[in-house]
Amino acid sequence: MEAAVYLRQSVDKYGDELAITRQREDCLKLCGARAWIPHEYVDNDRSATKGPRPAYEQMLDDIRTGVIGAVVVWDLDRLHRRPMELEHFIDLADDKHLALASVGGDADLSTDNGRLFARIKGAVSRAEIERKSARQKRAARQRAEAGIWWIGPRPFGYTEAGEVVDTEAGALREAYSAILASASLYSIAAQWNSAGIKTTRGNAWTGRSVKQTLVRPRYAGFRFYRDEILGKADWPAIVPEALWRAVRDILADPSRRAPWTGRKYLLTGLARCGKCGATVTTTTKAQVGRVVYVCKHCYGISRKQAEVDNWVIWRVANALAQPDAWRALLGGTSEDAALLREEQAALRSRLDMLATDFADGVLTRDQLRTATERIRRRLADVESQMFGPDAHRYFGDVIDADDPRVAFRELPLDRKRALIETMATVTIMPIGHGGTKVFDPLMVEILPRNGFVCRP
Repeated sequence: MEAAVYLRQSVDKYGDELAITRQREDCLKLCGARAWIPHEYVDNDRSATKGPRPAYEQMLDDIRTGVIGAVVVWDLDRLHRRPMELEHFIDLADDKHLALASVGGDADLSTDNGRLFARIKGAVSRAEIERKSARQKRAARQRAEAGIWWIGPRPFGYTEAGEVVDTEAGALREAYSAILASASLYSIAAQWNSAGIKTTRGNAWTGRSVKQTLVRPRYAGFRFYRDEILGKADWPAIVPEALWRAVRDILADPSRRAPWTGRKYLLTGLARCGKCGATVTTTTKAQVGRVVYVCKHCYGISRKQAEVDNWVIWRVANALAQPDAWRALLGGTSEDAALLREEQAALRSRLDMLATDFADGVLTRDQLRTATERIRRRLADVESQMFGPDAHRYFGDVIDADDPRVAFRELPLDRKRALIETMATVTIMPIGHGGTKVFDPLMVEILPRNGFVCRP
């Protein structure tokens, strides 16, 4: 009889497959004693409760097609740890008259006693998992409360000992600033991947994994358990608390949950038509094979995309080199910033006082919730103002660069768009009858915002 030898190890920390080897030796002996022909299916470093098990799924397919007539495992918990999965397997075994053998003893799934034994074994395994999970969660919270450094996979930005990894910390700081500058998570992931920056598990970044990383309180120097902040940590913060909180609030905005549809060109949906005021879009001129900006509302303008983009980028880059550019981007005078910092500190102090009043019984739960929401709304507004005239604009990395013009040109497209939107309004004017096909920069109107002077 053709027999599947199913081998599984939940965690193989060192990749040596020692547990798999032990299981294999015992299972092959059992196959030899029964004159069964073994076919190995190995899921190493894979949990039976979380994530896919490719070898297990392949084994089920082979059972369904009649290739396999028996299954051999070291113990039944190697096969299943979820009752629902066990029930599906029992149905398949009953349909295919499958033999099931384990090193610790057979389970005849064709009899009610055999099925009862398998179900009891599965229930016990499930209970063991739940008890282990409860112990681990309690221990993790206790470590967090005590300020003990993270035990587990190395977090991005830190060593196993909690020391800052400079290259990763630099990437994180840029990412936080980029989010405040309206960059997408997708663009940050793409930028890190192109720079060869991997996750600590050696994987490529996705928008989801970038978000999960940036919202972690550890980067602002907080001890935490799950979503609960437990206090200041002993390890060094990578970004200021205000910056982390501002980014966390942006990423929690439900409007960001829509699928990301980035723009392909610099001014699509941003520049306006000088005839009707609608935003422009792009089309491709088949006869010349070039992309052009057009207004599909009135069809009053048509201009080559590359020429318009190059002109706008040149004008904005020069504006960024002006001495006072930082003031328009970073929001007002130093006196304004000082007042905002004072209000921020006062609001945070009030939040702490609310928590104390609730603990002392001065406030009810509803009163605490109402007051907290009101203060947090004001706090979000203050912290947004600290990073610019607009809640999601922060371009200090460009202004502080040795050459802001070069830094601007090297930005990802979505950050270029956000910065242009902050600095200026762009209007593509109609040429009119008898106009020349030669690009005329005067027909692209760039009007400043927030005190900029976009001189030609």
